[in-house]
Amino acid sequence: MTTFFWILGSGLLMSAIALSGSITLILKKETLKKILLPLVAFAAGSLIGGAFFHMLPISIEQIDNNNLVFLFVALGFLSFLVLEQFMHWHHCHRR
Repeated sequence: MTTFFWILGSGLLMSAIALSGSITLILKKETLKKILLPLVAFAAGSLIGGAFFHMLPISIEQIDNNNLVFLFVALGFLSFLVLEQFMHWHHCHRR
């Protein structure tokens, strides 16, 4: 019976976490405008991080050279940083 309570408690906790996004519906427009970009970045980072941390051990198992795996990881982070900075610079309308 204790397994059932763990499942029930975990399900309720995950539902409460999922509903925490509904708080944004009661925020003022100015406040929401200030925090919207960091919230989107946090959500995207969470999804990418979850996928990344699931794929990293598999890639280490399949490629014998660990240094090569971590080199690819570092190059991936660097390329996305450069791409993000370029897109921000290109999109900026200030002169």
